[in-house]
Amino acid sequence: MSEFYTVCAEEKVLVDKRPKMLESENTMARDETLSFQLAYKIDWLQKEIEVKINSPLKKYITYRQVENVPCTTPALGEGDDYYFTKKPFLCPDVLYPCDERKPTARQGCYNSIWFTIKGDLKPGVYPIKISLEQNGYVICEVEYKVSVLDFYLGESELIYTNWFHYDAIANYYNLKVFSPKYNKIMYKFIDHAVGHGMNMLLVPMFTPPLDTRVGSERLTVQLVDVTKDERGYTFSLDRLIEFMRSIKTRGIKYFEMSHLFTQWGAKSAPKIVAKVNGKIKQIFGWDTDSTGKEYEEFLSAFLPELVARLKKEGLYENCRFHLSDEPNAECLEKYKSVRNIFKKYAPDANVMDALSNYEFHKQGLVDTTISATSAIQTFLDNKTSNLWAYYCCAEGHSYLSNRFMAMSGERIRALGMQLYLNDIKGFLHWGYNFYNSVLSDEAVDPYLITDAGGGLQSGDCFVVYPGKNDALDSIRYENFYDGLQDYKLLKRLEEKIGRERVEALLLENGFKKTFNDYPHSIKALKKIRRLAQELIMK
Repeated sequence: MSEFYTVCAEEKVLVDKRPKMLESENTMARDETLSFQLAYKIDWLQKEIEVKINSPLKKYITYRQVENVPCTTPALGEGDDYYFTKKPFLCPDVLYPCDERKPTARQGCYNSIWFTIKGDLKPGVYPIKISLEQNGYVICEVEYKVSVLDFYLGESELIYTNWFHYDAIANYYNLKVFSPKYNKIMYKFIDHAVGHGMNMLLVPMFTPPLDTRVGSERLTVQLVDVTKDERGYTFSLDRLIEFMRSIKTRGIKYFEMSHLFTQWGAKSAPKIVAKVNGKIKQIFGWDTDSTGKEYEEFLSAFLPELVARLKKEGLYENCRFHLSDEPNAECLEKYKSVRNIFKKYAPDANVMDALSNYEFHKQGLVDTTISATSAIQTFLDNKTSNLWAYYCCAEGHSYLSNRFMAMSGERIRALGMQLYLNDIKGFLHWGYNFYNSVLSDEAVDPYLITDAGGGLQSGDCFVVYPGKNDALDSIRYENFYDGLQDYKLLKRLEEKIGRERVEALLLENGFKKTFNDYPHSIKALKKIRRLAQELIMK
């Protein structure tokens, strides 16, 4: 017998499980993006099927086929009991545009089509009638109802960045970095990020010294042109400025300037290439002491010129500068030394780094602190101002929200309300499109390897897939974006009733001022969402 259901966006429609999170209606703000799914199982062989939509909102509706990828590492360590499985499985994750290929129905399996409503909508109640057909024969007909409420969410106050891996695009598409063909695809990837709430982008002044095995290197992605001769260093910042201007026109408002010292300790300089005697060669890298005379001479020439140019172009105010990612207690003095060098030549620059050791913040070594959600409670208890949060592979336990493939959609989405309740000013994640193995030993195919070759949890490394010439979204990325929209909804409500009452709404409905304790139910999250909408509409 064939089966057809409209289900919520947080449901993972597994090939062998009947969907449980049925949903036939929803409400949304005029500028909100709303998604739902049509899940179906057909008991006879169907290859390609036609999707027909009859609705006043038809021009605002797009649909995509949900496809599966292997989730080979659902969890690392013991994790917790808030995974829907800890066994490897086929995970519904990739969203394929149906203008590239028609939806399919695999016999005997549950399939799903992802519907998205987006645009400047007029208030009202709208039916959406959907039929699946083949050769004129109607396989199924379903109806979904959307109520568009008369208010806008508006622009987000949250600063949000995913680390953009420029080498991954070059490797996957076999293109030269920053060539015209490369740039065309790169900007499409950036547009997808902006369309999902990202308003800060990692800017590769030099090749970011991130997730690289000590002694090895990643493909050069350097926007600053350096020349070295007997007189010293000269710089051309034109390509850097052009890039920053370009991404600004696409919706990026904040610039995350790439790390000037290596990850996990600031021991070395990043990989930097320069023109020396007419030839391009590497002048700094793993063998360069981060606090040595040679690298400081370089920074003494580079940083003042960079700051002056950024100020002239009106870009400096929204720049944040990285020194080293996740320095620990053992490298406190080293970090202090590199910060002193940096501040000597860029005294008013905003230093922003991901770190979990409170001592770095206590000693004033960072201007913008980004704490892992597994370590953030100390920062919250000490009422740290201008606090950011991040999570990565280490946050797969203690009920922390994350976007791993084996986590439910509501666990991913819950982060938005947590960010609001804990008054977090920004969020960072390391993996927008990391298509490499652990420590970047080699490039991988993200459709086949979702766990960086076994060293990370499936879903940690990326939230978009490489399409023909564009980024393809994932279900996890849509769930995450819904959380960001929840954050905007609560901010909108705050404008009307004040922060104290919004916090009370969350606390009364199961949230706590922590990142570990919150409702494990999509019904609970959507109840809060509906209550917030009703209060705004009063």
